[in-house]
Amino acid sequence: MIGKRILKFCIWHLVFFLCVLTPLLAFARVEDTKHNLSVSGPGDVRAVSETQICIFCHTPHNASPAQPLWNHELSAVVNYVNYASPTLQSYSSEAEAPPIDGYSKLCLSCHDGTVAIGSIVSRWDEIIMVTVPGVIDASGKLIGGPGYLGTDLSGGHPILGTALSGGHPISIIFDEALWIKRNSAYPPLTRLKWPIIDPDVKLRPTQGGYGVQCTACHDPHGNKATEGWPPFWQKATHDEVCMVCHEAIPPGDIEW
Repeated sequence: MIGKRILKFCIWHLVFFLCVLTPLLAFARVEDTKHNLSVSGPGDVRAVSETQICIFCHTPHNASPAQPLWNHELSAVVNYVNYASPTLQSYSSEAEAPPIDGYSKLCLSCHDGTVAIGSIVSRWDEIIMVTVPGVIDASGKLIGGPGYLGTDLSGGHPILGTALSGGHPISIIFDEALWIKRNSAYPPLTRLKWPIIDPDVKLRPTQGGYGVQCTACHDPHGNKATEGWPPFWQKATHDEVCMVCHEAIPPGDIEW
């Protein structure tokens, strides 16, 4: 009897932590970032009057089936321009790149500029956003600025839109087979690590397995980068994230 009571006590506290404390911790972190898109947000991209912070991405009811509790309308774009390289081992050409899926698809629902920032599933009406010349147009869509993922990489800002060719490939399987394939390539390429075991940088579901998504390197709820860049970074420096999966580049004639 005592054992059952202890078990019920532990289960209740676990449920409380997952359902109450975890969302509160995420809220506390995102409140001071540019992903706070409410009227209280610290960035230029923010709502005219909406006070709720989590609602732009999450809802407890009537969520999109894309992910549990997901609230933002998804982009209808299917054919993104993907990263390609003669040394890439995940696929042989841009045309053979796998479709964007999982968490990356969620990120692009705002960042590819095809869906209004305030377009959410749980309401009939869109949340009205402040129009920012060159950044947010009158329809509430991203058209420029550091958060827009398009084709112009000038000024050091990643601008995506539907062109993802300027950044690390996403929605790709990263497994032991890829590790063996890349590390045995000739001429030799920069090497990968395996297995990937890290408290911050984690492989995410993709293509029926696990691999690289936007959320492997970026944390949408906060930023650990000591200099504030890269944005929403999983570790203190750029290299610390890269070195979770990639070995250091050795001296000599070697290709990326």
